[in-house]
Amino acid sequence: MSFDLSRIRFDARKDFFGLVVQQGRIQLDAEWNEWVAQLGRRLQAGTLDTFNGNVVPRITPDGFRIQASGGALSIGPGRIYVDGLLAENHGGTPDAWDPRLAELTGTTPLAYTAQPYYPNPPALPTSGAALVYVDVWQRDISAINDPGLIEPAVGVDTTGRLQTVWQVKVLPNVGNATCATEDEDIAGWQAATAPSAGRLSTDTGDPAFDPNPCQVPPAAGYRGLENQTYRVEVHTGGPIGTATFKWSRDNGVVVTTVEKISGKEVTVHDVGPDEVLGFANGQWVELSDDGLELNGLPGQLVQIDTVDEARRVIVLKSAPAPLSADPAGVDPTRRPKLRRWDQRGDKAGAEGVKIE
Repeated sequence: MSFDLSRIRFDARKDFFGLVVQQGRIQLDAEWNEWVAQLGRRLQAGTLDTFNGNVVPRITPDGFRIQASGGALSIGPGRIYVDGLLAENHGGTPDAWDPRLAELTGTTPLAYTAQPYYPNPPALPTSGAALVYVDVWQRDISAINDPGLIEPAVGVDTTGRLQTVWQVKVLPNVGNATCATEDEDIAGWQAATAPSAGRLSTDTGDPAFDPNPCQVPPAAGYRGLENQTYRVEVHTGGPIGTATFKWSRDNGVVVTTVEKISGKEVTVHDVGPDEVLGFANGQWVELSDDGLELNGLPGQLVQIDTVDEARRVIVLKSAPAPLSADPAGVDPTRRPKLRRWDQRGDKAGAEGVKIE
C-alpha cells in the first residue's frame, strides 16, 4: 500500500469480525483500515465458499464474453468474479438504467485496445491458438491518481482508495489446448501466472555507540513523532550485481504530479510542504505514470541535482526519457508522477551506503 499509514495489523487468525468504537478514546487510521481489511476478507471468503470464487453471474450473462472478429477482440459488458474478487466491465455507450442497482451502465462491448486498466496492451497474435484470460488485482489510489480525492475546502487529500483492476490478456501458442484442458497442461500458463518467488528477511541491530548525554542511544528504540512504515521494492530483477532495489522509511508517500519534462528539468505540482516531506539535493526519485504501473513496469530511477522551489522545478543529474510524445513530455491523463525514495548519494557497493 502506498499510503501514509501508522501501521498494518490485520491478522485473519485472530477471527475479529468488527470494530467497536469506545467513548473518550482517540481514533487511529490503523483501526479503521483493519476493519476494512476484515470486511474485504469476509466478502472474498464468502464468495470463494459459495461458488468457488470464479463465475459470471446470470444477471450479466455477457460479462467478459470474448468475441473475435476481423483480427480484433471485444469484451462484453457485465461482471465476473475471479478468486472471489468482483471485476466489472462497465461497457460502452449508450448507457441504460439498471433499476436494481439504481445506476447507469454501459450496454456495448469494449475493444481489447480500449480497456480502462490496460493502456497499450500487447498486439494480438496473428497465428496459432491462443488463450484469452482476465487478470484481476487490486491497487492503491491516492490523490495523485485521482485528483477528485482532494478536499476542495482545505486543498489537501484526506483518504485513499482501493481499486479493483481487470485486464484481459492473451497467452499465445497454447497448442491444442481447449477449455477442458487442465491449467497445468496448458503451455506457458504456469510461467505466466506463477507468483513471485522473492522473499525478504529483515532484522535490526544496535550499532556501536559512544555514550553521549545529548544523544539518544540506539537501544532506546525509535523516538520519532510519527510512525514509520518501511517499504522495499525490487526495481530491476536479476542476479546479484544486476538486480536493484529501492526503499523508503515512509512507505514512499512523498510523491508529486509531473507537469513537464524538458531535458534535465522536471516541472512538478509542488516540491513538498517542508524538508521532511519534500524533495532535496542528492535524493533518488522515480519517474513513472499509470501506463507503466498498470503494465507492471518500473519507472526511471534518477538522482536529483538541485531543487528550485520558486519555479517548482527539480533538476536531475541526467535527462530522463519523456513519458509521452506530447510536447510537455508527459500525458496528463496517465497521471505522471515523481516519487521520492530514501537512498542518497551513489548506488550501494559492497560496503553499502551511509544513510544519515
